[in-house]
Amino acid sequence: MTSTEIYTTSAVDSDPPPQTRSKTSLFCPDCGHESAVTGDWTAEATENSLLLRCPDCDTVVQQR
Repeated sequence: MTSTEIYTTSAVDSDPPPQTRSKTSLFCPDCGHESAVTGDWTAEATENSLLLRCPDCDTVVQQR
């Protein structure tokens, strides 16, 4: 006959995961650059929108 050991854990027993990024971070899909929305992105105003470009590779990461 085999025996079974049961281990229980509680969410209270473990520490929450560390918060290393802000919820307002943007990521460049091409090169992986990351920064806060108000960070080092290059802003370019067009007639109808505002483009945020990656400072490393010039990819548009957000259009408002």
